[in-house]
Order: sequence, then structure tokens, then C-alpha cells
Amino acid sequence: MNFSGRSGFLGSVLFFFSAIAAAQAPTPPELVIYTYDSIVARGGLGPEIFPRFEKRCGCRVRALSSGDGGQLLTRLQLDAERGKPTAHLALGLDEALFERARPWLAEWGKWKPAGWDRLLRELKPREGFLPFDYGYFAFMGDREGLSGGQFPKSLKELLDPKWRRKLILQDPRTSTPGLAFVLYARAAGGEGFLSKFRGQWLTLAPGWDQAYGLFLRKEAPLVWSYTTSQAYHEEHGDPAGRYRALLFEEGQPIQIEGVALVKGTPTSPRQEALRREFLEFLISPEVQELVPRKNWMLPARVGTRLPASFEKLPRPRKIVRLPVEAHEIERVLEEWRHGVESAS
Repeated sequence: MNFSGRSGFLGSVLFFFSAIAAAQAPTPPELVIYTYDSIVARGGLGPEIFPRFEKRCGCRVRALSSGDGGQLLTRLQLDAERGKPTAHLALGLDEALFERARPWLAEWGKWKPAGWDRLLRELKPREGFLPFDYGYFAFMGDREGLSGGQFPKSLKELLDPKWRRKLILQDPRTSTPGLAFVLYARAAGGEGFLSKFRGQWLTLAPGWDQAYGLFLRKEAPLVWSYTTSQAYHEEHGDPAGRYRALLFEEGQPIQIEGVALVKGTPTSPRQEALRREFLEFLISPEVQELVPRKNWMLPARVGTRLPASFEKLPRPRKIVRLPVEAHEIERVLEEWRHGVESAS
């Protein structure tokens, strides 16, 4: 008997029926998530957790990057204005963006995600907004780019002419860190600070990624970022502390990032369940332990183990809470715009 021929025939039959079965298999449900660039970047949190969620829930996650957080807000608004909401979830909104995005976000009703009671109370979790990480804004300084002298110790010290064009910021119209700096400068610097500060920065980058890239290319010795950036550098070849997070006398603003359900997106019962399952997954111990080294922020869940580099971070002496009300944010932005236009 020709066993090799019989084996080939049986293989062809099996392949034929496998192809039929694959063609008839139901398409897995899709979960569409709007988020910002660094979450979906190589080595970021997204590529680590999205495949895990897909395997767990038998679905397909389609993450769409929208630039920085401010651009994510714009995308939600444009979808709503066109009457074509696309995303099931918005991942990476901070408190201020959440308040401004409320018209396009869905409420939870009586439902609360599992793990809700394990979130840090100081993050002020509330219905519709699920915190998954937080961090403290701060300037990062490059000792090699300092060329002598000391780093500034206060916000007001940045008004000194010696810091002119030696710091990099993000545009507050497109970037959540950029908006946070303007709100912080107004709150901690007082009335008139923004008008005095105009022209001190080297550039306003569209988002954090672009700003930090310029900083690493030694375009300026200071960049607006997070204290946790120091931990990143320590774990990536900077044990001597070339890059340092600077704490200011006025205190440091806190940023709380969360996830929310998008209103009006066509959703099957399975997709509705999936997006709520994703919220619970995001605050699970499994994901929260990944947050420090994958999103370079602090985890929102109580008792999450931190890497040694995070334990050594400078702790803010004072925490500055920024306004989240839309009318107050717009008022400060208008003051900033007026200062920029006056300087041009």
C-alpha cells in the first residue's frame, strides 16, 4: 500500500474541511478604542494589554491613536457632530478632558466595575470616569544641557531671562500636558504670570511625544513632563541621574487618567458587555502592575507593587489641583491666547 499517497490525500481532505470550517466561523466582535499615541506605541501599555484582552474575551481590539489627549477630545467631538460615533471606549482622558467630553460620553447607571472599591480614594473616581493611572507634572532637566548653574526651584524663577528659550512646552490646544501647564501657571503663578511668561519657551510642540523628542535631541535643557520620566531614564541607562525631575516650591499638579464609554456608537449586546469587561480588566491587578513600566505613570489600584525606580522618585511637597470646569479652562486659555498673540 502507498502510505505516502494516502497520507497526502487525507491531508488534502482535512485542509478542505478546515477551510470550510474557518469560512463558517463567526467573526469575533470588535471593540474600537480611541486613545493617545504613547499608549499604542511600541513598548507601550496598549500592545501589552490588548492581545491579553482579546485572548481572554474572544474579541478583536481595534485601537485608534488620535495624537495627544486634546486631539482625542476633538475626534470625539467631530464624530458626534457628523452623527457617526465610532469608538466604544475613550482611553486616556484626564479629569479636565472628561468634563469637556461629557456630552459625548455614556453614563453607567447603577453599574460599577469590579475593583472599583480598590481604587485610591484620592483619585476621586466617579460615575462615568474610571481612573486607571495618575502622575505628577514636573519639568524634566538635562544636567548635560545646563552648562553650569542650578536648575530652577520655582515656577516664578522661570521668568528669569537666563531661562529664555531654554524650555520646551506642549500646545495647550492639542495636548493635555500643555493645557495642564497653562492651568498650573495661572493657578500657582497668579494673575499676570502668563503674560510675563510669553516668549520664554523655545517651542510649543503638538504633543508630549514631540516635545520630549526635542528634549532628548538637546534642543533645550528643560521640558514639561512627569516626575515618572525620571524612573524611565533610570531604567534605560541613566543610573547617574543625568535627567532629573524638578520639584517646584509652588507644588506639582496632578493628572488622573481614565477611561469612559462613548455615547451613541452602534453596539451589539456582546460589545456592550465587552466594553464594560475592558473597564474591569484595566483596573485588575494584572494590568495595574504593568502601568509603571509600560505607561510610565503610577497605578490607580491600592497595593500595586512598584518598581524600585518608582520608589525612589521625588515626592511632591504640595499637590496642586487644577480646575476641571469647562468655563474656567476656557477663561484661562483665552488669557493664554491673548498673551501669545500679543507676543507675536
